[in-house]
Amino acid sequence: MPTESQSDDFSPVKRTEISESELACAKREYRLLRRLVILALWVGCAVALSLNFTDPDLWGHVTYGQEVIRDGHLHRTATHTFTAEGYPWVNHENIAELTYATIYTWFDDEGLQIFKCLVGLAILGAMAWAAHRQGVRPLTMAAFLLLLANNLTAFFPVRPQVLSFAWCTTLLLTLELAFTGWRAWLVDEPASDESSITPWTPRRLGWLALLPVIMVLWTNSHGAFVAGICITGAYLAGRIVEAIYYQRTKSLGIVAAMVVAGLLVLAATFVNPYGTGLHEWLLLSLGSPRPEITEWAAPKPSDPVFWPLMTLIAVAIASIAFTRQRRDWVQIAILLLVGWQACSHLRHIAFFTLLCGFWVPVHLQSMLLRAKPDTSKLPVTRLGTWSRWGIATALLVAIGLQANTLGNRLERLPVYRHKYPVDAFQWMTFKDLHGRLVVPFNWAQYAIAALSPETTVSFDGRFRTCYPQEVVDKNFDFLLGDNKGYRYRRPEAGPIDPTAVLELGNPDLVLIDRQYNQPIEVMRLESEKPNPAWTLIYQDGLAQLWGRSSIYNDPQSDQYVAPEERLITDTLHVTAFDWPALPVQPTAKVLADRESSQTPNENLQ
Repeated sequence: MPTESQSDDFSPVKRTEISESELACAKREYRLLRRLVILALWVGCAVALSLNFTDPDLWGHVTYGQEVIRDGHLHRTATHTFTAEGYPWVNHENIAELTYATIYTWFDDEGLQIFKCLVGLAILGAMAWAAHRQGVRPLTMAAFLLLLANNLTAFFPVRPQVLSFAWCTTLLLTLELAFTGWRAWLVDEPASDESSITPWTPRRLGWLALLPVIMVLWTNSHGAFVAGICITGAYLAGRIVEAIYYQRTKSLGIVAAMVVAGLLVLAATFVNPYGTGLHEWLLLSLGSPRPEITEWAAPKPSDPVFWPLMTLIAVAIASIAFTRQRRDWVQIAILLLVGWQACSHLRHIAFFTLLCGFWVPVHLQSMLLRAKPDTSKLPVTRLGTWSRWGIATALLVAIGLQANTLGNRLERLPVYRHKYPVDAFQWMTFKDLHGRLVVPFNWAQYAIAALSPETTVSFDGRFRTCYPQEVVDKNFDFLLGDNKGYRYRRPEAGPIDPTAVLELGNPDLVLIDRQYNQPIEVMRLESEKPNPAWTLIYQDGLAQLWGRSSIYNDPQSDQYVAPEERLITDTLHVTAFDWPALPVQPTAKVLADRESSQTPNENLQ
């Protein structure tokens, strides 16, 4: 008969009497099926983390990293722009950009996809390891990891944030190692028999020496290191309060060690190429709202991330409410604060997910065991042959299908022609059109990779790291207008002027995303003026390209584009090319014939 500990598992067997040998076989079969379920859940996690969505800033991240490697130094002022020449560039993503540039150079876009998926699995693996040390069972943890992975999906394209999540995980793992068994030591309680945790001693605080190293790497990888400072500060402050409350003067040495660790974490953020300049920029940037950026908006029911987040919040609340494990008030307080931020800003959902991955599983396991009925006195039997093979086959098929999806996602990073101006950039290259380009900020870094150095942009996704607020204001005035009130502009900016960007820096070309009504209307009105300053020279179902009339509509100009050479259609292609989908340079024959050709994209295949 199964023991009480064995009965905690949900055995898929019929309730009839069997012999001891059959019982042993039933247990082996159950272990095999359980391992297949765990494997299926882990492969499902990999699929969730492998979403091959092309981030609009990826072109820039790889390009900037390649340029640093090529030139041998960081660029201190804005590059590839005509509106912010000489303006300081505080790039807080140097390690991420160098990493992605190196991976792409050696392994192409497939390498980028595999890298970010491996980082995601390593993050989940760290959570699973920490949970195992606390006695959480693999099946429970694997199921919870699938929920966590689905909460991370939207935040896991190839972008610097992936390294932020990796450093945050390393930080949480370090805190886990430094304070494992802490509560039992504080109140002189024995450690739980279900845990493999050794008793806490002050020597464990030696793990805190890793925190400044982690923070140096994080500071130079992505600006979310600020979240790491807040989490670390709150965590250490909570532990200090506990130590003083329970141990009084006996804790002075331990408190001093934690204070020193916290100060070193702060000091580590100054180890960057800009010194205090990074912090000055952060204070200025974080002090200004960013309502134009969707990641700073609150999640809505229509967002793909909304229901996974709500599910995770419900699981976390239920687990902590109904657990039989001792609750850690420091962890709960931080979870509440970060959870509040996750409900206020989309970009903080990932950090709430990471915290849940380390601090909720032990309570989830306790809640499930508390809710499970006692089956220890019920007789069991082996599954029938067809049942065993049927379940095993179904699991193997599920694993195979997921593995196939995973393989398809990892082998390519598509750039869809109905989302990015692949055709417009190819036509510009075909016609040798270059110059100062006004372009939507979510296409601008693609434009930099595709058309530089001959073409520079008015504004791009680097945002305030290298653009003054005046440039930000004028570009968003053109793209968004008042955006239904969801705008931040300088107090002295004056009324919204959607045409101001058309004169800022004297641009030559204007590329428009036709999904935005504001710039379409602005350019229509401009074209209806007597002697219009702008002429439509290219259009497809996604984009419009306008050229300054004095350059592209004047027969006396050497860059004149005659009406019969212009390509004006409403065609919208839904196919995709592999990233980076850069324009193909025309061959000598194409160059000779390009004046009459209207099919510039046929060579992009």
